[in-house]
Amino acid sequence: MFGRRVPPHLVFLFSLLLALACAVAAFFALRAESWVTGAIGLILAVWFAIDAVRAYGWQKAKEGQKK
Repeated sequence: MFGRRVPPHLVFLFSLLLALACAVAAFFALRAESWVTGAIGLILAVWFAIDAVRAYGWQKAKEGQKK
């Protein structure tokens, strides 16, 4: 976007924070027996957790290229 990429460590950090926020929201939604909202929150939590793992891999690959 706009000719520059977001650094992998920022993608990792924000994805991890979003995964945590979605997981907490899903927990409270499921606790209140709001099944659809809870399911959507869980799906998003897993999505962002996978994105964080991918960003971590990009970060490690980028560090390996510097050596």
